[in-house]
Amino acid sequence: MKAFDYKHYLSMPALCFLLFLLVFSGNNTVQADNSRPELPSISDARQEAKRSEQQQLPILIMFGTESCPFCHLLKEDFLIPMIISGDYTDKVILRQLYITDGKDIIDFSGQRVSADAFAQRYKVRLFPTTVLVDHRGQPLVKNIVGVTTPSLFGGTLDDAIDEALTVLRGARP
Repeated sequence: MKAFDYKHYLSMPALCFLLFLLVFSGNNTVQADNSRPELPSISDARQEAKRSEQQQLPILIMFGTESCPFCHLLKEDFLIPMIISGDYTDKVILRQLYITDGKDIIDFSGQRVSADAFAQRYKVRLFPTTVLVDHRGQPLVKNIVGVTTPSLFGGTLDDAIDEALTVLRGARP
């Protein structure tokens, strides 16, 4: 009886393909995606208000919709990297609110309101709109509507956060 000749069946292209399958399949990709932090949603503004007041931090709320590509751009290219960097932990509380989720939230005064009604309070008409507020829910700076030139937008966001911190810590007790 002749021995099985594996070299005939496992040519170099076949070995490369098997190696590719081993490296790029399985749990490797899933684990990498699961380790990426999420941008927390705001569901009870009173919780954010407590932290904001204690730590003298503004609350950044990104208003958006699931179907908005610019909302995803803002979230994925700017806000989540801000969380990952750790550089904003002592500068701002980052939250999102998708108004199309159909969920009610608890506002800063403890009232249950629709996400749409909450967004209307901040004159949100286009998405994404970024709002920076204090622990009472009062705006600290002008809303940022949309995502301007992506290469410059990080600076716009940083400037708004710095201005909100100055107003919060300097002008308000």
